[in-house]
Amino acid sequence: YTTLLLLQAFFETMEEIFTLKEKLSSVSIKYMKIDDRTLKRYLKAFRSVDAAYEGILVTNAWRRDFGVANITRDTPGVKRVMETKVCEILNHRDKNQRPVAYVAVENHNMQRRNVDDMILYIVYMLETASSKCLEDGPDNVCILFDMKNFSMMCMDYTVLKSLYTIMTTHYPERLGVCLVLNAPLIFSACWIII
Repeated sequence: YTTLLLLQAFFETMEEIFTLKEKLSSVSIKYMKIDDRTLKRYLKAFRSVDAAYEGILVTNAWRRDFGVANITRDTPGVKRVMETKVCEILNHRDKNQRPVAYVAVENHNMQRRNVDDMILYIVYMLETASSKCLEDGPDNVCILFDMKNFSMMCMDYTVLKSLYTIMTTHYPERLGVCLVLNAPLIFSACWIII
C-alpha cells in the first residue's frame, strides 16, 4: 500500500512538472535555470501549478531587475560585507551532503551595517551555496548560525526579514536545515519574535 501511495505521488508530481513546463514554454525565462529540480521546488513551495508559474515569473523578473547574474565577490557592497567575515560557505558538507553556509553572528553589528549591502551579500551567498548543490544530491543548503558572543547589537530583524523574504520568494525550498549553535539564554527572547 505504501509503495502504491509513493508511486501515485511520483506520477502526480511528474504530471505537475509536465504541466508547468508546458505553461512556461510560452514565455521567455532568461534569468534563471529551469530544470525538473527547480520546478519541483517551486511546486512544493507554491502548492499549485498556477502559483508556481507566477512565482517563477516573479523570480525571473526580480533576477533581471536586481542584476543577480552580475553580483560577484568584487561587487562593492558584497566586498564590504565580506570583510566582516560574517558568513562563509564551508568546504565541508553536512551529513546529507548539503553545502553549509556558516554565519558567525558575532561579526554582525546592526549599527554598522548597510541594509542594501547586506541584501546584495545575502543574494551572493545564496547563489554561491546553491551552485554547490550536487547534481545527484540534495537541492538545498544548510545554514549554521553560530551565536557565540551574541549581543543585542547582532540581532538584526531588518536583515533577517530580508533573508526570509528573499529565500521564500526567490529561493523556495533551498533551505534544507537551519542550525543554531551556542545560543545564549538571551537569544531565546529573540527567537520568539523571529
